[in-house]
Amino acid sequence: MLDAYLKNGELFLKEIGMATVTPEAISRAYLKPISEMTNGYVSVESDAEAIAILRRFGFELSGKTKDILSGLTSGKKGTCSICGKKTEVVPNRAFIFPFERKIDSIVDESNRLSLCSEHAFKLYAAMAYLYTVPTGEGMLKFFFDAPERDLARFKRTFKEGFWREHFQVVSQEKKGKRQYSIRTSLTLSRYHPNEAFFSVLHEFVKFLKRRRMLKKTLETGRTVRTYLVYGAGQFYREHVIEGTTLEKLIGFIDRVQNAGKEMNWGKRHLDAWDSAVVTFYENLEIPRGKDRSKNYLEREEFVRKLLEGKFDFVLLNTIFMERLKRKLTLPPYYYTWAHSYLNVFGGGVVDIKTFEQVNGLGYSLGMKMKGTNLERYQWELFRARGFEEFLNKLVELQGKLEENFDLRPVYENQGEWKVLKAILLNGMLNALYGQGKKDNIDKNPKEGSE
Repeated sequence: MLDAYLKNGELFLKEIGMATVTPEAISRAYLKPISEMTNGYVSVESDAEAIAILRRFGFELSGKTKDILSGLTSGKKGTCSICGKKTEVVPNRAFIFPFERKIDSIVDESNRLSLCSEHAFKLYAAMAYLYTVPTGEGMLKFFFDAPERDLARFKRTFKEGFWREHFQVVSQEKKGKRQYSIRTSLTLSRYHPNEAFFSVLHEFVKFLKRRRMLKKTLETGRTVRTYLVYGAGQFYREHVIEGTTLEKLIGFIDRVQNAGKEMNWGKRHLDAWDSAVVTFYENLEIPRGKDRSKNYLEREEFVRKLLEGKFDFVLLNTIFMERLKRKLTLPPYYYTWAHSYLNVFGGGVVDIKTFEQVNGLGYSLGMKMKGTNLERYQWELFRARGFEEFLNKLVELQGKLEENFDLRPVYENQGEWKVLKAILLNGMLNALYGQGKKDNIDKNPKEGSE
């Protein structure tokens, strides 16, 4: 991650025309990366303003920090952790490489990063292309890495086009002090970091489609790696999304967006590209109490796995069953999400054909169960703790319905029976409690309604 972050700093210095890093050049330019991080909404003219902005962006600066320049230039003899030169070095500060964490009881102070002035400033300059999204529990920070040409091209599309439209820093004076707030224009709610990045991707895909840049950006994006960094205090978590996965995620979101229709949803009016994403995503809530962030712990985990290239049917089934227990509606567009994901990513535990067969079986069973006293089987199947118990309940339900269904997909995938059970139950629940919208019924009468 250190090298990837450094590359962003080098790109920024190249783009502002700084060919050589000298103390004089640092002195002239050290406020520019901070101003660039705000998308140019704030003209940073002093260390006091710079420090206030950095703290607002979640940089964990010491209370003793009064200036920035000395932290980049005033050092002592040592060895640079990056280039290995024995020269004058400065210790890492939160505003240089903000993701190094020192755990006092474990890590010796001498093992922390020491940086020559050139590499300290290059790392510091990387914040110009560091992106920050507030969440319910703190801040998500992310940045991109790629070969220089692709990184510069992707940065122009993402930062200079999309990000300037959707991210703003507002400055105002209160009681004689300058205060800053971050505003993001994102359609989806975000209480956790992976949710925040998914929200950004949703808006980014819409932006690319409006500008007719989706195909071109996908081609560039294949080489772009994304670093998500979140956490606080002495611990940070890191999540890396490879370029090929990012490309597929964009393709997946594009498919789901295209399946939607303009609609009114409660008090909100949703455009066609929003409806299929928003209504499913926002209904992954399991109410728990006043702290709404806890309602979305399962959604955060589901999205985290999406960003890794996995569609977790088992976790999704747990969410569905919990919502059913609380007499809440099921998330619409489930089939669209699952089918689109498997279509783009090619399947993992199950392929797209198996999903269609098992989901269709569950939907057919659910339609036959409607209006009978057999709906309790949804819970008996859910509670099954082994393949034999699951299969026995399924055969028993088939007998009660006096119908013969094709159970071969279940037999053939015994090793993944928990996933098959989840897919079958999700199809069954859609038949029993789905909202029955025409778009999916017309295309897939046996696979489940939206």
